[in-house]
Amino acid sequence: MFKNILPPFLFSFFLSLTVITLHNSCSKSDAPAPVPVRTDTVVTPPPVIKDTPSYVKRIEVSYIQSNPTTSRRQTDYTFYYDSQKRVVKVGIKNYGPVLFDTATTVLLYSGTSLKPNIIIAPNTYRSIPGSIIYDTTWFDYDALNQIIKDSSNQQVYNSTANTYERKPLYRYYTYPTATKTFIRWYGHMEASRPVGFIRQDTLDHTTDSLVVKLKSQLYYEQNKLNYASAEWFKYNSLINPLSKLNISGTVFSLIYTPVVNEVLGNSDHKAVLNSNILPFFLDFYSSKVISTFYLGGFTASDWLIAAQYDYFIIEAIPWSQRNTYPSKITVGASTALGDQVEYKYFY
Repeated sequence: MFKNILPPFLFSFFLSLTVITLHNSCSKSDAPAPVPVRTDTVVTPPPVIKDTPSYVKRIEVSYIQSNPTTSRRQTDYTFYYDSQKRVVKVGIKNYGPVLFDTATTVLLYSGTSLKPNIIIAPNTYRSIPGSIIYDTTWFDYDALNQIIKDSSNQQVYNSTANTYERKPLYRYYTYPTATKTFIRWYGHMEASRPVGFIRQDTLDHTTDSLVVKLKSQLYYEQNKLNYASAEWFKYNSLINPLSKLNISGTVFSLIYTPVVNEVLGNSDHKAVLNSNILPFFLDFYSSKVISTFYLGGFTASDWLIAAQYDYFIIEAIPWSQRNTYPSKITVGASTALGDQVEYKYFY
């Protein structure tokens, strides 16, 4: 038999150490092993690039006669902007036998307002070379920056005295629904007569500013005269650059006077002149370029003048650098005998 070769106290120490070691190596921890925390990688999305508007710098207008085929430069409109992209000036240059050669429309603002409170524009009927006559218009707006009133002094003919006189003109704008606008005009059809109700526009449109129908009723001393009716509008996909300006939103132009007879840039429609149409067209309202529409003149008794509407056709060529904008539109009308008006846009 073996004999104990270790002293009793050492033998007891090693025996205790062995028991502790075996106990620790065979027991399980009550707490589970920690699981490493996974952190998801956050990817910042790229910034949204807004479709910022392209602002027109110049429009060149040419009249294209069909028989014989000739093209003559007629008018240039040059737009000038401030740092807020507000129109502050419009240079108007005429070519050929016109009433004036050059003039400048000036637009004034109150503080940082995006809408002009004063526009000083040339009178295209009364100005002559070297003597430009300007008319001044003052504007009032509502909380949505919609025009609610404008007032001006304009040159009106006095047939009794055979002279022109400076007379007031007022326009009141109401918006009964999101798709209807009324404009009531008060002024002078004849300078020798008192101020009276001279026109009402009834505009039906979409919420994104596309004209659906426009009726412009003319009056003389509260009596209905002829009226113009523009309807059956179709649009192409191109953005109308004039609708992006801070002076957009009217169916007549704010950059020259007078515009008492004007409908979408045309003051020579059959409601004011029963003759072949002159296919002029400036649209400061529609958000898209119009491709076709009908414009008719009617008597106060609702008879269609000349028994026909004028069918307007607008052909548009996209701008090569940004194909959502036009570089040129060409306008023709059914009784224009093949004549067209060409508008070239420069940005």
